[in-house]
Amino acid sequence: MPRPPKAEGMTIGFLGTGVKAVDPATDLIEEFLNNTLKPDEPARFIFPLTTEEFSDSLADLARMARKSSITYEVISHTGDRNRKVFTEVANSAAKQYYVAEVWTQMELILNEAPQSALFVLWDDQREQELADICGKFMDAGIDVRDLTNNLIPLTKDEEGTEEEAQDEPEPEQVMSDGAQGVEVEEEEPVTPEDDEPVVPETGDDIPYTRTQLEKMAHAQVKDIAVGMGLAPRKARENMILAILERQGTPEEPAVASVGSQVVTGGAVDSGAGVAFLEGLEKVLDDFGNRFMVGLDDWLTKFSTAAEGFAFNTAPEAPMPVEESEPPQSGRRRLIRS
Repeated sequence: MPRPPKAEGMTIGFLGTGVKAVDPATDLIEEFLNNTLKPDEPARFIFPLTTEEFSDSLADLARMARKSSITYEVISHTGDRNRKVFTEVANSAAKQYYVAEVWTQMELILNEAPQSALFVLWDDQREQELADICGKFMDAGIDVRDLTNNLIPLTKDEEGTEEEAQDEPEPEQVMSDGAQGVEVEEEEPVTPEDDEPVVPETGDDIPYTRTQLEKMAHAQVKDIAVGMGLAPRKARENMILAILERQGTPEEPAVASVGSQVVTGGAVDSGAGVAFLEGLEKVLDDFGNRFMVGLDDWLTKFSTAAEGFAFNTAPEAPMPVEESEPPQSGRRRLIRS
C-alpha cells in the first residue's frame, strides 16, 4: 500500500537580539501556527547559534520548542561549536549547520521549505543592520514579521518614500486679464438697508400711524426718525414709539387684565368614605377565608393521590452512560514556561 503524502508543514526562522517575554511570544507563535497549519502538519524552527546573534529570548524560545516537541535546527559558526553556553541548545537540535554565512544558510533553508516565515526580535540599537538583513529575505519572497510587535508583517521601504513631501506653493491670485500678484478687492454686497428708503407721501400735516410704520422697512423708519430730529436706533420698535411720541400720538402698551378664578368645591362627606372602606375590607376578608379553605382541601386531595402513585410505581434502573472522550479541539498547544 502506498504511503500517504507527507504533510508540508511550516518552517520558521528566528533572528534578532531584541527582548520579548517567552509566554507572550509563545501565544503569538501558537496563534500563527493554528491559523496557518492543519493539526497534523509539522512545524520546524531555525535558530542562529552564534555569539553575535543568540540572546536570552532566543534561548527561551528554543527551550519552549523542546518542551512542545517541535523540531528545531541551529546554524552556527565553526568557532562557536564548543561553547558551553550553546551546548544545551545544540544537543537538542535535530540538525546543526556550521557555515561561514549564517543568514545565507537560513535563507537557503527557508527558500527550500514548502512554507516558511522569518520572525524578527527587533532591536532598535541595530535598526539599520536588521533592516538590511531583513531586506534580503524580503527580496527572496519570504514572509518577514516582527515578533516584538504582535507579528506585524514587515515591508521594505522603497527609495524616496521616507522623504517628506514638500509644501506645495500657494496658488497666486489671477485677475481676469491674466496679471499675477495683484490683489482684487471684492465689493461688499449692497443690502436692502443701504438703499434709499421710499417714504409714502402722507403729507406734513398727517401724522404717521403705527400700521403705516410697521409696514415700512427698517431703513425707512430710520430715515423718518432722523428727519424728525430723533436719534437712530437699532430696534425698529423703539424708533416707532419715538416717532409716535414726537407726533403727539403715543400708544400705551395694552395690558390684558387677568381675573382670578375661584373654584368652589362641595363639602366632603367623610362618613361615606369610612363606610365604603369598611365594606371593602369585609368583602376581602370573606374572599380570603374561602380561598384558603379551598386551597387546603385541594392540597389534601393531591397529597393522597401522589402517595398512591408513588406506592404503585417501581423505580426503573438507570441506563448506563457511556463515557465519551472529550472532543479534540484540533488546535496546536505549545508549552509555556
